[in-house]
Amino acid sequence: MRIRIAYFSWKGHTEKVSMALARLLDAELVRIEPLRESGIPGKLLKTLFFMKSAIKPCATDLAGTDELIIATPVWAGKVPPYVNEYLSRVSNGEGKSFHVIAEMAGRGSEGTIAGVRRELEKKGMRFVSSATILEHDVDNGAFVPVVEAFAAGITGN
Repeated sequence: MRIRIAYFSWKGHTEKVSMALARLLDAELVRIEPLRESGIPGKLLKTLFFMKSAIKPCATDLAGTDELIIATPVWAGKVPPYVNEYLSRVSNGEGKSFHVIAEMAGRGSEGTIAGVRRELEKKGMRFVSSATILEHDVDNGAFVPVVEAFAAGITGN
């Protein structure tokens, strides 16, 4: 089974989670990177209004990929604008399964997971599972059991 993990990481927490998950699943990693950074007020405004921000070219075509995992931080309980842009570019996902892993400082993962789910289901994809990781657990290494359980749920092991 070919799995792709597409992730956006602002401060490195989501990247650390994505890398650990990729090792467990032998998955392809695709980093979602801003074309240019905007200031915090611009990021917040775009996030609150479900907007998109330009990203660097990256793999968005799911031809040859069996499952997609979106790994994203939670911004104000919503999907970051760079992840929104990635989701809008996803192609050839009809009938394929997807999962979401949200990394957050405190709360709000439900809105972020629902936002990703809504966009990919519009493309004919099938939501399977989600997980939430707390930022302080990434900092102290306590996130590993959550990632292991999430990976086991994906592989059925």
